[in-house]
Amino acid sequence: MASSSSSGLTFKLHSLVIVNISDHYTRVKSQSQPPHSASSNGGDSVTSPPPPPPRVFGCIIGMQRGRTVEIFNSFELLYDPSKHSLDHAFLEKKQELSDKKVFPNFYILGWYSTGNDA
Repeated sequence: MASSSSSGLTFKLHSLVIVNISDHYTRVKSQSQPPHSASSNGGDSVTSPPPPPPRVFGCIIGMQRGRTVEIFNSFELLYDPSKHSLDHAFLEKKQELSDKKVFPNFYILGWYSTGNDA
């Protein structure tokens, strides 16, 4: 999929990136929800409000050739909501692996996150 922007850049986003981000969000959401249990008092249970949707963060990797940016892959980042911070050691390790061993021609182009806040 390719699209142009007002800056004159052309972006090509591979579908693997969309699948990776969707999978990341779905896994975090399913792990954050408590298991459903049947009510033992005949159905008169008090329901609590649903938890807020989780935030997930990650990096997008690819390459830029001239005015064309191609996003090939992504990887998730570990986020600690209690500290509102990312695990920098994890990021450095993933960057080292992706830059030097797995994808030597790709670069970290940016990041992604889910949710309304930047």
